[in-house]
Amino acid sequence: MDWDNLITFFRMENLIYWIVTMVVVILTTIKQFNRQDKKSKLSNDEILTNLQKIDRQNVKMLNLLEMHGQDIRTLKKDVNILEHRVSRLEDSQVNIYKRLGGQNSDNT
Repeated sequence: MDWDNLITFFRMENLIYWIVTMVVVILTTIKQFNRQDKKSKLSNDEILTNLQKIDRQNVKMLNLLEMHGQDIRTLKKDVNILEHRVSRLEDSQVNIYKRLGGQNSDNT
């Protein structure tokens, strides 16, 4: 056997081994990137879905706040009316007491 031929054969075998190894590494890397890309897209879709849900809930909350704000304004008006009526009743009670000849009292 010729040593030059044997050395050439091993160099060729190493070159083939190196090429096969590089192809496997490149294909594995591409596969991994595809997995990560798919996972990222799924995560992004999930995040968008959650943001849409939050947005819908915010709209509902704003509508509820507006509705309760109107209720509060109505209740404030009702309280003002009732305070005015109570004040008029107290005044008329004092006037009735005075007509009956009573003394002014700070308790009324």
